[in-house]
Amino acid sequence: MAAQAQQAVYRCGQEYTNAPREPGLCEPLAQQAITVINGTRPAPSLAAAPASVPTRSTKPDPVAAETSSPGQPLTLAVPARTPDVQQSERDAQARTILTQELDKARAQLAQLVQSYNHGEPEKWATETRHHQKYLDRVAEMKAAIERTERDIDSLQRELVRRTVQTSRRTP
Repeated sequence: MAAQAQQAVYRCGQEYTNAPREPGLCEPLAQQAITVINGTRPAPSLAAAPASVPTRSTKPDPVAAETSSPGQPLTLAVPARTPDVQQSERDAQARTILTQELDKARAQLAQLVQSYNHGEPEKWATETRHHQKYLDRVAEMKAAIERTERDIDSLQRELVRRTVQTSRRTP
């Protein structure tokens, strides 16, 4: 594809244009070759395909199984599923990680609650003169406790969800 002749491009401060209002205040830029990069076209999804079974075309389909002959309906190859043993190992590993994270969050919550001391934590030396700093720290501690409680709740929900999924898989 041949490039067409380009117009001069000027930089006028932060603006780039080929038709400057005041050419004396603008700086012409060096001519550069234009590069056109064609984008990729999205492949049609299987869900959008018509209800009829596709027939073999002249162009090979990497998704289609090679067992059908020309003119015969194609059967789409289903990606191989992970064997149940590997999947159960992954599920067990995920549950272990979730349990560890839950234990960490509970330990963090216990430490935060202890230092919070029912809304009256110990004052630091810098906070004796500046009461607002103390109030800000107390508010941050309360927010951290609430955030940690929400984390614990979400970890528990995820752990229950993982347990339910694995019990469905086992025959």
